[in-house]
Amino acid sequence: MRLRPKNKPESIMPNISAHLRYIGISDIDVAALRRVRPLIEQHVDEFTPYFYRHLQAFQDTRAFLTDPAVLQRLLIAQRHYVLNMFDAKFDDSYYDLRCQIGHTHFQLGLDFKWYIGAYALYLDFFMPRIEDMLRGDPDAISLVRSAFQKVTVLDMSIVLEAYHKRDKQALAETNRQVLHQEKLATVGLLVSGLAHEIGNPLASIQAICDNLLNRDIDTHIAEKLNRVRSQVDRIVNIVGQLVNYARPASPIWKKVNLRRVLESALEIARLARSAKTVAVSMIVNAALPPIEAIEDQLAQVFVNLFLNAFDAMPEEGGQLEISAAIETGLATIRVKDNGCGIPAENLKKIYEPFFSTKDVGKGTGLGLHVSLSIIQNHSGSIDATSALPCGTCFTIKLPVLQKASDEIPA
Repeated sequence: MRLRPKNKPESIMPNISAHLRYIGISDIDVAALRRVRPLIEQHVDEFTPYFYRHLQAFQDTRAFLTDPAVLQRLLIAQRHYVLNMFDAKFDDSYYDLRCQIGHTHFQLGLDFKWYIGAYALYLDFFMPRIEDMLRGDPDAISLVRSAFQKVTVLDMSIVLEAYHKRDKQALAETNRQVLHQEKLATVGLLVSGLAHEIGNPLASIQAICDNLLNRDIDTHIAEKLNRVRSQVDRIVNIVGQLVNYARPASPIWKKVNLRRVLESALEIARLARSAKTVAVSMIVNAALPPIEAIEDQLAQVFVNLFLNAFDAMPEEGGQLEISAAIETGLATIRVKDNGCGIPAENLKKIYEPFFSTKDVGKGTGLGLHVSLSIIQNHSGSIDATSALPCGTCFTIKLPVLQKASDEIPA
């Protein structure tokens, strides 16, 4: 029996209509695919293990097949996917499924070549069976083969479009973050210049206060001058901390006192407005030995953790607990807050670049990603636990120098 076209194509949803037009899928193709659909269903359970063996042959795809639950879901999805091709219902559901595949491949870091390669398997496996079914009707075989090839191109075009859309979005976001980082670098340079401009008048105020305090003056006036002097000293100290923090980090490994790093980072973080009403406690074991580290980088990690904690806590009643001690031979630092907490579905994503739950303009989504890289570079680990709405605790473990006299390798 020959397959004859209908006068008008079936109703096509807008999202997929452009793909169908430029690939040229007609009602003839739809009818051809549906004609052999019972045959495909008859053999699809033979195809899924064939597909699985193919994936196991490559290291890139084999890495995703170690979890039995993931494998089972994959094979079930593959069965549904193949049958869906021969249902030939080209609607929004069909389009969305293909888009989701493109998004998933991009998120997993799997190149789309693995997806395209699957179609060679489809054709190799099913076409001989289709030809056997339609033996004696070469026109029908030709129609089915053409329709089969067109639907594979249709699927590839949708998946590639979705894949590259995510790729472009990631590139655009990266460009935005690069611009933001350039602005931050410029701010760092401005801070150094600003410190010089502020430092000169502050030094003059300090000198005037000292000069007056050295005279025989009224006790009440001396008290006011001492108050002015102490506040000027505070401003000088804050400006100095900002300059040190904005200065490019020195990549020098050395013995580092963790208490000093934590205290310095806390002083920087407490400059944030969100820190003003937070009660902070810090307990550092006196016997904690030094660690081998790049001090500026560790400070960056702790400043980020403290700022995140301050932002997560309520305006009143915020409590930040910082502790450092030796546990199982490692320096273990905990940063615990009583803030809003992190939902379980987000806890797995917090180290991903550009992931942020903060409002636009209040976070770059790079803080924890960079922190994880720094800690791993220091042969350490960072872990987060959270309970809604009771707060979050970050635990950092770092190797220590067993003796204060241990030498730091180059």
